[in-house]
Amino acid sequence: MAVSRRGFLASAATLGAAIPAASLFDPIPVAGAAPQLAGTAPPLAQIALNRMGFGPRKGDVAAFNALGASDSARLAAYVEQQLNPAAIDDSACDARLAAARLKIQYDANTDPDPAKSYPARNEAAPLGTLSQTIAELWPRARGVAPYQPWSERVRPFEEVRVATWLRATYSRRQLNELLVDFWHNHFNVNAYADATIAATFPLYDRIMRANCLGNFRAMLEEVAKSVAMQYYLDNVSNKAGGGEGGNENYARELFELHTLGSDNYLKFYDDRGSVGTITYNGQTYVRGYIDRDVYEAARCLSGWTLNNGHWEHPNPDDGTFLFYNDWHDNALKIVLGVNFPYNQGINDGKQVFDLLCAHPGTARHICGKLCRRLIGDEPPGSVVEAAVATWMNNIAAPDQIKRVVRTILLSDAFATTWGKKVKRPFELVVSYLRATGAELPIDELLPNPNDGDYWGSLLWLYGAAGHRLFEWPTPTGFPDVASYWANTNGMLWRWNLPYLITQPWGGNVALDLRAQTDADVPGGSCIQIVDSWIGKLCGFSITPAVRTALIDFLAQKALGGDPTQPPRPMNGEPNNSQIISERIAATVQLLAMSPDFQVR
Repeated sequence: MAVSRRGFLASAATLGAAIPAASLFDPIPVAGAAPQLAGTAPPLAQIALNRMGFGPRKGDVAAFNALGASDSARLAAYVEQQLNPAAIDDSACDARLAAARLKIQYDANTDPDPAKSYPARNEAAPLGTLSQTIAELWPRARGVAPYQPWSERVRPFEEVRVATWLRATYSRRQLNELLVDFWHNHFNVNAYADATIAATFPLYDRIMRANCLGNFRAMLEEVAKSVAMQYYLDNVSNKAGGGEGGNENYARELFELHTLGSDNYLKFYDDRGSVGTITYNGQTYVRGYIDRDVYEAARCLSGWTLNNGHWEHPNPDDGTFLFYNDWHDNALKIVLGVNFPYNQGINDGKQVFDLLCAHPGTARHICGKLCRRLIGDEPPGSVVEAAVATWMNNIAAPDQIKRVVRTILLSDAFATTWGKKVKRPFELVVSYLRATGAELPIDELLPNPNDGDYWGSLLWLYGAAGHRLFEWPTPTGFPDVASYWANTNGMLWRWNLPYLITQPWGGNVALDLRAQTDADVPGGSCIQIVDSWIGKLCGFSITPAVRTALIDFLAQKALGGDPTQPPRPMNGEPNNSQIISERIAATVQLLAMSPDFQVR
């Protein structure tokens, strides 16, 4: 009989039973002791392509190996290539972005007020807002006709999300895409927290893209001035006087998340004199920050707002950044032990950013996060400190972040360990799409007006895995450690996604695994087919018990099938090609569920 949904899931359980007792996310040393999950250590190409991006596409491993005569030479060349994304021809990805279509549908609204009326719309439209300016996006943010419907207001955010999937899957600038994701997570905003954020989200995405390899101090100020951050953490309404004397939401996260980090929060201190100091490279800094520093920084950032039509500054209402001195607290302030003179105006906020970005605590916090993203959940302290040294030596360099990332990627720890990171759901699905040469959907209009919304289906199903891009509800951003993602419900969804997204109701991702199999191993045995797909998805010898379980499933050995022969219909199954196609597809999907494919 054909592979049914129930049968497919039962096969997953069988595969799970074949996995050895070693933890799913135990690290695999590349040299020395035998790997715990893999039969052989992954080659350096697999390590680099999975850690500096979202996994290899067809031809990527060969291109990496052609970059030099030794592993070290190849890695160095690839690092430099990826650190200079503008020099990489990405026209094929650009063409996919231009060809993309995302459905938008809503009913007409008739209202006595003509300004609130709009016609019905049902269209599979291009991604037309990605390059729009604040002048073009702001009417959506304000809900001004003809952009009244909710789906029109949030359309720019939805387009960014689709573009993010397309770029991660098809772009050759893989490190750039990974770092854009990193900085979005670091400066997290929930795009659905406010329609104003969703309507202007392409601008926020552009900040990450323009600065992901640039200077952190410059990026921090751009983020602070952005519509997204101003609204998400309420600095748009931060003004001196009036009850509490200002809004502290942004200032709190500026210290705790964006710069110094919670490790440098001295929450039991209320007196700066008892905080103490540290020394780095012969310079002295306060040891950490206290609540009083947050309060004072909020005062420094009062008046940092937007031209948003507020009754106190109604014109221009165009969404651009505004320093409104009437809201600014121009009195004396003290931040991190430094006196801020009277009447500095906007320079109060700029000086706060200068202090935070030059502090070794900020360097250690952010370099630690970068090492965690690029190497492992518990990166070696020596690599973190090397990255900190690069950060501190290049505070004003326009390519400061690039230099820090280079330090991390060329470290021994980057190249000599494997399996210290679990792929988060987005990484998992995209790595599967890249390895299998899948085609992401293009929405279309069909006779039934409710059909053809493939992206909506894909994102809805994928969202159940807990990793809906740009929707993490708190400023912390998505967790980046295995302990969060390795839970029962999350793993079940991870296992299901390779199957679900290929269904017409689940995303309609185009993927002909049978055709690829016939092209790669024509007439191949079950053993040859499984080994071929292991090579494409993993690139190294996986856990022997898992490999055997996959071969036995493809051959239907329990029903008398022969692994040394091509897969065939078994007793009770009709003798047609579709049965074999479904079984091959199920085998590849089961491989994607294996621990070997789930880690990087």
